[in-house]
Amino acid sequence: MRKIHSLLVAACLLAASCNREEIQPETDKAGMYHITVAVTGTSPKGSVHIYNLDGVKFRNERTGTSAFSVDETFTDKVEYSTEKPVSQITVQGILYSKENATITLQVKKDGESVFNQSKQLEAVPGIDNTVDLVYSTVK
Repeated sequence: MRKIHSLLVAACLLAASCNREEIQPETDKAGMYHITVAVTGTSPKGSVHIYNLDGVKFRNERTGTSAFSVDETFTDKVEYSTEKPVSQITVQGILYSKENATITLQVKKDGESVFNQSKQLEAVPGIDNTVDLVYSTVK
């Protein structure tokens, strides 16, 4: 009986001393985000969708209101910031227009630009056309 007890203790000590990978949040990849989506043209309409998997709220820079996700339509420009650091975020800006127009999506992380792109929509007369831009850290 004593041998079995000794073997169990030895096995527990061996298991405890093994180098095991600990699950920790990737805080080095998290950061404060600032998102700007702008549409330009004669009569463009924009839509923005922003989500994160960290449970952090986004603050609307124009109104000061906060929400866990963003689904907003607009006609010129919108800006949002995370209230706390975020590691997994997805942003989509969509432009709707019957005329030539442009959408620009800029994403900054900790004050540094990580995404800054524009797309030109070349409209087909009488048809509501769309283009979008997407930034995501979610894999």
